[in-house]
Amino acid sequence: MSISLTCYYATMTGNAEALARRACERALNADWPAQLLNLSEVKPADLADTGLALFIVSTWGDGEPPADATDFWFDLEQAPLALGSLRYAVLGLGDHDYQEFNAFARNLDTRLAALGASRLLPRVDADILFEETYAEWEACVFSLLGKLRPDPQPTTP
Repeated sequence: MSISLTCYYATMTGNAEALARRACERALNADWPAQLLNLSEVKPADLADTGLALFIVSTWGDGEPPADATDFWFDLEQAPLALGSLRYAVLGLGDHDYQEFNAFARNLDTRLAALGASRLLPRVDADILFEETYAEWEACVFSLLGKLRPDPQPTTP
């Protein structure tokens, strides 16, 4: 049985999408079934069937989600979901000069956990210069994912 990975993103400037695309490509290159989805393309109920998810999201304005995640977030806040089978990691992109630095990533992480989802690792908040933080997060995520991969079954001749 193969474990699939979904890389979700929400972005205003494209940075979160670019990083989610990189994570998805790394998964595919490691022979993980993976898909890339904007949060505008999914409903919160879809998360119940996801299994493994990476969320790479930015924060906009005064702590709001980016425009492409507004509907998803509104619905997730209201949804009485049971996400006990979801394992996830969140990377937030933001600017520490704003009072609500990475608020959407923080709120998303808190809500997913409240609905029963399990963190693969603690949320990571990246600042404007996010490349090094992303690289460290990605390395941790894929190290953990490697441990989740089932051992290949021996083949008989």
